[in-house]
Amino acid sequence: MTTIAHVSDLHLAPVPFPFGEGLKPALGWINWRRKPGAHDPALGLRVAAAVRAASPDHVALTGDLIELGLASEYGAAAEALAAFGPPCRLSWAPGNHDVYTARAVPRLRDGLGGWLAPEGAPQNAADIRGHFPRLVVTGRVALVTLCSGLPTWLFSAEGELGAAQLSRLGAMLSAIDRTAHLPVIAVHHPPHAPGLSPLKRLRDGQALMALLARHRCPLVLHGHLHRACEATATIDGFVITLAGAPSASSAGHHGDDPAGYSLVQVDEALRWRIERHAV
Repeated sequence: MTTIAHVSDLHLAPVPFPFGEGLKPALGWINWRRKPGAHDPALGLRVAAAVRAASPDHVALTGDLIELGLASEYGAAAEALAAFGPPCRLSWAPGNHDVYTARAVPRLRDGLGGWLAPEGAPQNAADIRGHFPRLVVTGRVALVTLCSGLPTWLFSAEGELGAAQLSRLGAMLSAIDRTAHLPVIAVHHPPHAPGLSPLKRLRDGQALMALLARHRCPLVLHGHLHRACEATATIDGFVITLAGAPSASSAGHHGDDPAGYSLVQVDEALRWRIERHAV
């Protein structure tokens, strides 16, 4: 049995006021202050301890480590990632809060560069997505991590993979030995989420779903919704399951599910199941 731990949306706190960072971080800070007690760092530590105790083969962390992309936040983010395991045992899919503004991109590379895969595309200092997709093969799982986080306009929490990342993903999926490994996709924004606000969507979610159906990838792990949820979509006769994880630091207020994590277990016959765990 191969086990992947799925964790998401730590939203590390406290968050300092973003002096001199511009309008979007200032409004983001005000929004954060309007939800007191929504995230408790102690719960995130309990999730990390529970995941370590479960001894998974790998950890998939689907984004939103931080809030506003401030330089001071990435040091705490590095400590949080290290609490779940070393870079060789953890794959991180950046979310919209991790890449909150254009200023966040160089800060992210400086503070969390050890957690990024090598550049898979020509270097673009303004775009972190060149580091993705990242492939980790462990046991019976081929875990493919994507980056949907990019700087967006003022009121947007959207994500976008981009044509270049999708092209690299197609080539990567074509090379996976499907007789030996089950491809599992980890991404922050769910590519299929009926009813989700257009301001929170994955812009090229339909393109991703079509690509996954073409390559017969049955499972997507995502965050963003702060819910332990499961949905299915059928594309060209192929069923894709989308499994969301709650915020790992959620106190269960403001409509979010309480903190928890999931264990995805894949057996020798490439059959999979998901166990949900609360803390």
